[in-house]
Amino acid sequence: MILNQLTLNNFCIYQGEHVFNLSPDRRQGRPAPIVLFGGINGGGKTTLLDAVQLVLYGKRASCSKRGDTPYNDFLRASINHDVDPTDGASIQLSFHYATEGQEQLYEVTRSWGIARENIRERVQVCRDGDVDGWLSENWNQQVEELIPFGIAQLCFFDAEKIRFLAEDETSTQALGEAIKSLLGLDLAERLVADASVLEARLASRMTKSEDLEELENLVAELDEKLAECQRLKENRAGIVPQQERAINRQKTAEEQFAKVGGKHWEQREERQRQRGELEHTLRETEERLLSISASELPMALAADLMQDMAKQAEKERTARDAEVVSTLLADRDKSLIATLKKKRLTAKTIEAVTAHLDADREARGDQRNIDCWLELSDVSHRRLEHLLEGGLPACLEETASKLEQLEASRRDLETVQRSLAAAPTDDAVKEVAAELKAATQELAGFDQQLKRLDKELATAQFERDDRQKKVSRLRRKVVDEKIGSEEGKRVAELLARTQDTMSEFLKRVTSSKIDRLSQLVTDAFRFLLRKKSLVERVVIDPDTFGITLINTDGNAVPKDRLSEGEKQIFAVSVLWGLSQASARPLPAIIDTPMGRLDAEHRTQLVERYFPYASHQVIVLSTDTEIEREYFHQLQPYIARAYHLAYDEKKRVTVAEEGYFWDAEQVEEVMA
Repeated sequence: MILNQLTLNNFCIYQGEHVFNLSPDRRQGRPAPIVLFGGINGGGKTTLLDAVQLVLYGKRASCSKRGDTPYNDFLRASINHDVDPTDGASIQLSFHYATEGQEQLYEVTRSWGIARENIRERVQVCRDGDVDGWLSENWNQQVEELIPFGIAQLCFFDAEKIRFLAEDETSTQALGEAIKSLLGLDLAERLVADASVLEARLASRMTKSEDLEELENLVAELDEKLAECQRLKENRAGIVPQQERAINRQKTAEEQFAKVGGKHWEQREERQRQRGELEHTLRETEERLLSISASELPMALAADLMQDMAKQAEKERTARDAEVVSTLLADRDKSLIATLKKKRLTAKTIEAVTAHLDADREARGDQRNIDCWLELSDVSHRRLEHLLEGGLPACLEETASKLEQLEASRRDLETVQRSLAAAPTDDAVKEVAAELKAATQELAGFDQQLKRLDKELATAQFERDDRQKKVSRLRRKVVDEKIGSEEGKRVAELLARTQDTMSEFLKRVTSSKIDRLSQLVTDAFRFLLRKKSLVERVVIDPDTFGITLINTDGNAVPKDRLSEGEKQIFAVSVLWGLSQASARPLPAIIDTPMGRLDAEHRTQLVERYFPYASHQVIVLSTDTEIEREYFHQLQPYIARAYHLAYDEKKRVTVAEEGYFWDAEQVEEVMA
């Protein structure tokens, strides 16, 4: 499918007729699938997305500004405010669609106006240039054959609103329906259902019996369960928009709370506790420093003198020891000479020994020639050595540590005091805090309602499936027992075999296609994600269609641990994987593509997603998303660009060829 042209006439802020060429092109020898629309917030970008959905699906279209508004009131409000309501508005979309090897041109025009206070709507469909009356009358049914609504929701999307795919509680049902439609699994389910209907018709033709009466009761119970499931789904669908509004309200309240310094206000009590602890630490540290200063620390100022004193004391002790030794040696030498004389040695021998002993004492006498003025006692000498070798270094080390601790505590205290000074008063933040609390409680209420409805819906669906199985078994029993003709038996057997075979086929093909889809989503997510190690693979359950993220350790990664940007990248990856797995080549329309993304993830989308998202990609962007640098990177892939210029005074948008810069500049860039 290729969208060719979109024409708006007096639709919302587009006054008069506006024609947009949406066709892709080729540029510089490569496909140029992108048609780029640029506009400020409120400038009409989302209106284009609404227009495509509205012209195709009418009342079922998920238009951004409709909400709970009745369809006729929405159409009335969509007529440009400056034109006569009786002139009305219209949307025309032309597109090529190939079926069975033949390409046909469709042109769908949806127009409406006010006649006698009532809305009159008209749909006209042309095929290959000719008005097709049957298609025009039955377009709501036929569009499902061409572009099923469930699929379009995932091909034409607002990137800000697809985060539901990354929410564990809300994605399974929507994703399951989309997967079935995209992969063609709904056809097999429909065949099983049709066979069941035929089997029911055969059973209903039988004469009354106990089994038949029981069957009728079971069918009645099944109808009740089907109605209950439908009611619960509708109730849930009604709460989801309210939940989205509550999410927006909470987000606005959080932003306002942050603006008035709510974070500092919440942390004030903790900061006051920290201030008290830091002040206590400062006092203790200062007291310890005073205590150290009152001990040996001041002596560090005379460390060199103390070293000299220790050296002098050591010399004096050596001199004293030498004096004692000299006295002992003199006494010994005297005794030795006397002994030699008694032995009557020769005078010459005694003279030689005496000379030797005198020379020895004389040589030792140098150590006694020290000026002893310090005269420290042994106790004082030991205290001096202890002070220099242990006490004073330990004291200096502790002092340095305490000074460092003191400085760190002062810095931390200054930080805490600045935070306390920045904290707003109770009066300044009271109303904002109350609004945030109310918004949070409102959102929690809707979340609780959705959880309750999901639980009730799961129970109702279980009971519905149980009744369905019982009805199917009993129908087969009734058919087997009551069909008399061979033809009837043959049909019944074929129906039973068809249901069994198709159920088994559906189970196997679902598993096979889901495996391939899981791999495609994994490849897309890892291709676009900045943190390559965050997720190793994405697993989709073929029974529940629940999505599980698996990390490199083989453990599940909760989706609530993803950042807002990562959730958006994940949702885009799911849609991209679905698009690649689908047998239906559909264009992609992407509104507000990069609102929640950081610069690195934006670059990933620009370089790796937009040029390859589909054979036709329509991007609706602000100038802060696709800005000059990104525009130049995308330029080889851009077929054409439009600037949606909004006139504040007239409250209308005028479309111009080009982007946010002059058309000539864009043409020069794209040449």
